[in-house]
Amino acid sequence: MTPDEMELAKEGLKESVKQTFASVQDIVTRLTGSAATQVGLTLEDFFRVVRFKNAVRLLEDVKEFAAKHDLKLNAVAPSLLFPILDAASLQDDDYLHQQWVALLANVAASPDSVHPSFIEVLRQLTPKEAKLLNELYDSCAGKRDRKVQPWVGSITWAERQRRTAAGENPEEQFQNLIRLGLIETEYQLDDRKIKVKFPTRSGVFATGGRGAKIDAKLDSDDYLTDFAMRFVKACRAPKTIDDVGGTKVRLWGQV
Repeated sequence: MTPDEMELAKEGLKESVKQTFASVQDIVTRLTGSAATQVGLTLEDFFRVVRFKNAVRLLEDVKEFAAKHDLKLNAVAPSLLFPILDAASLQDDDYLHQQWVALLANVAASPDSVHPSFIEVLRQLTPKEAKLLNELYDSCAGKRDRKVQPWVGSITWAERQRRTAAGENPEEQFQNLIRLGLIETEYQLDDRKIKVKFPTRSGVFATGGRGAKIDAKLDSDDYLTDFAMRFVKACRAPKTIDDVGGTKVRLWGQV
């Protein structure tokens, strides 16, 4: 194919794309805003440009992040680099953007600090969920255990009702953190409360003198998992301390 023929083919392809999206141009305008039509972009062009701009912004911020925290960036395995770029390029929330910046910088500086599953976890977090997770992480600093609750700190019933009425409901975000394996629930039996019956092999609950039963209440507490602790550290700037000789020692995300 000659250069002229290739150019004609490209023009034909562009025209075909325009015709394909012509029938949905009105909804494209509503979904993407007037900027898309002002510059004459199709839906495909619009998302390509947006993702490219977000990816460039991410890389620029990673460079700045690394310089600020004295990180030496190394080559990142494609299995980590491309999924991070793909997910981060769709993110337009500033808070989550900074999480992606830290994640990419940390994996480039210390590959072992980032598990591949962190990418999918961060992809599934909303800004509110990410902020709640970080607040829960900080609330565990200096404590012997990692026990957490949706409202982070102690809260009165009246205050909870007021904040819920105002649209704040961290319990929904808390449940998603559980679903993602960032929080685990531990159960305990309190034998001073109620009666619990265990099913027999046939599946029928034991009654009377047949089968096992115990008078008890099932209590539960929620804790940040080891996985959550590693994940939050991977999405933060590494902490550093000065040793006796004045040399900086990097603590990857330690509180």
